Amino acid sequence: MLTARSDLEDYVEASNAQRGVAYVCRGCRQPVIFKSGRVRCPHFAHHPGSACAHGAQMSPEHLAAQVLLAKALRDRSVTVQLEAHMASLAGDRRIDVLASPEGRPDVRIAIEVQMSDLTIAAIDARTQSYQAEHVAPLWLRLYDFSKWIDAQRLRDRGTIWIEKHYARAWERWAYDHLGQFLWFMDSKTLRLWRGTFVNAHSYLESSTWYDSSGDEQSAGGYFKEITQWVELELQGPYRASDLLLHRGRVRGADGRQRLAAWFLAPGETRPPDGPQVRATIQLDPVHAYPYRKLEVKVDGAWRRANTQDAPANWRQIDG
Repeated sequence: MLTARSDLEDYVEASNAQRGVAYVCRGCRQPVIFKSGRVRCPHFAHHPGSACAHGAQMSPEHLAAQVLLAKALRDRSVTVQLEAHMASLAGDRRIDVLASPEGRPDVRIAIEVQMSDLTIAAIDARTQSYQAEHVAPLWLRLYDFSKWIDAQRLRDRGTIWIEKHYARAWERWAYDHLGQFLWFMDSKTLRLWRGTFVNAHSYLESSTWYDSSGDEQSAGGYFKEITQWVELELQGPYRASDLLLHRGRVRGADGRQRLAAWFLAPGETRPPDGPQVRATIQLDPVHAYPYRKLEVKVDGAWRRANTQDAPANWRQIDG
C-alpha cells in the first residue's frame, strides 16, 4: 500500500511517512508496517496473516508505476490522490491514481494500473461504476516488454511492430470500448507507449480429396482470423512527465458512449483519429489467390507498410 492513516492525518502517503510514527490501514484500521529501502519505493504493509482486501499485495513494479504517475501529474499542477476510495466500486474499492485538474475536483480521471488478469465482467462493472460517478477511466497495461523478442519497426511511422501479443480479455474489452487504443507501460523502464491492436490471421492451405462417393471435395485456401493473439503497434516511448492527461466521451464497439481518459503525446491536441495501421485481405488480380497486406496511414492515405528489425535499444527513451 502507498497510503495509510495516522493519529493526526486520515491520508498519509508512504513517501511522506516517518519512522517511529504509528500508522493504520485506511481500510481495516489495523496497524501497518512502514517500509522504506534502497530498492523498493516506500510503502506500507499489513502484518502477516491479515486478510484485509485493502492491503492486497502489489508488485514493486505496480507501486513504482503509481508513484511515477503521481509525480508526473503533480509536476503539472494536477491534483492527485493515490489509492482513492470509491464506495460505489465492488470488491477492491481503491483507485490506483485519481487525478483532477487544479481547482476542478468535479473533473475526475481514474488511472488503473493493471498487471494481473481481470475478467470482462469485472472491468465492465468497474467501468459502469465510473460512468455513474462521472469518473473517466484510463486502463494502463503494465507489461514486461522483454517478453517481446522479435520486435520490428514500421519505417513509415517510426513505430514498433509486435507480431504476437497475447492480449488478455480485459485488454481487448478496454481497447474496444474505451477509445480504440490501449496505453502500455514497460515494467522495467517505466516508459509509456500507445498501443493499437490489429487482428491477426492465419492462412489455411487449400486441399482436395475424394469422398466415399468419388466426388471431389476441397477446403482451405483462405485466411482465418486468429483469436489467441493480436498484432500490436506501439507508439513511443514517452516519459510520463511528457504526456498530458485528457478525458472525453468515446463510442465503443457496442455502440454505447462512455467517459474515457487518455494521454496526449507531445505536440498533440487530440488523440489519433482511429488506428493508423491495419491488415487487409486482398485477391491477387493475376493468380486469383488471397494475400494479406499490412498497411499504414501516412498523410491521410493508406500505403503498404515497410518493416525492418527494431534497434536493440528500442525500449529506451533515446533509442
